[in-house]
Amino acid sequence: MSGAKIILENIHKRYGSGETSVDAIRGISLVIEAGEFVAVVGSSGSGKSTLLHIIGALDRPTSGRLFVDGKDISKMDDTDAAKFRNETVGFVFQNFYLQMHLTAIENVELPLLIRGVSPDKRRKLAKAALDAVGLSERILHRPNQLSGGECQRVAIARAMVTEPKILLADEPTGNLDTARGMEIMRIIERLNKERLMTTIVVTHDSAVAAIARRRIYLCDGVIVREEYAGV
Repeated sequence: MSGAKIILENIHKRYGSGETSVDAIRGISLVIEAGEFVAVVGSSGSGKSTLLHIIGALDRPTSGRLFVDGKDISKMDDTDAAKFRNETVGFVFQNFYLQMHLTAIENVELPLLIRGVSPDKRRKLAKAALDAVGLSERILHRPNQLSGGECQRVAIARAMVTEPKILLADEPTGNLDTARGMEIMRIIERLNKERLMTTIVVTHDSAVAAIARRRIYLCDGVIVREEYAGV
């Protein structure tokens, strides 16, 4: 497995129009190399989640261009964007977004079901993904039988089961206590190193951001500074 190179060229994102319009992203240009582990840091309203959603093709920029491994993602229609997300990107969100009526392994199988993978292969890959996040003994538990940290591990396994080139995590520790949050970040860090996928974590927490090798700080939709591990 390998990561994808991401290039953003003068990305703008405006919501609404006229006097009520809001500029969430204002002219961001950025290169993220394949396999990098990057934290995008900022307070609420800084534009960090909007930026993540644009990179993951969950939203489109108002102007500017986004390239992933040389392909212009910003111009894709809905069908191609959905295909890109399923084939290239794994998502982890603050609220887990697990299906409460499904077991852990059934939740992890869902992206493979969308791909049309056979039941036996789905089950094998989902078991391997849950083992990678330390949940091999909990695969038949439903979300209401799991702790918050375990639910986030299931969400990470679901994101990883398709072997994405890009992992995007939006406040993955936001609903967890400090200790469980750090456990989740260490899992993400390990998977980044083992699988060489490009990893972007959005956070407002400086302790979470410190685990990344590169930190990009946003304020009012613009990059205000960057830092690298050890600097």
